[in-house]
Amino acid sequence: MEQRLEAGGLTSHFDDDIELWKDLAKGSYDFVKGNFPADSRVRPDDVAKILGPIIEVNEGLRAYLNANKLKQKYWIKDFTDLIIDRTWNEIETGEQANEQKS
Repeated sequence: MEQRLEAGGLTSHFDDDIELWKDLAKGSYDFVKGNFPADSRVRPDDVAKILGPIIEVNEGLRAYLNANKLKQKYWIKDFTDLIIDRTWNEIETGEQANEQKS
């Protein structure tokens, strides 16, 4: 998957606006965490279910995919997985740090 994303230029697209993608992932994580039972562990696939539709309608990503003729549906899922993979430690660690402060 990562090689396909690299070939399509999407890893660079991620790197070009990493703060946006991290904020979207963190917001999705926070939404899941806030709506799961208190002792539940949030997993990456839980976050992907929230983040995927947000990524799918992102105008910047849509423009990039269209400009580069990347029309297959797997690009959205793969890019969502890339975002989660590259931001997971930070968004999960941030949550654990916040819990320890309480």
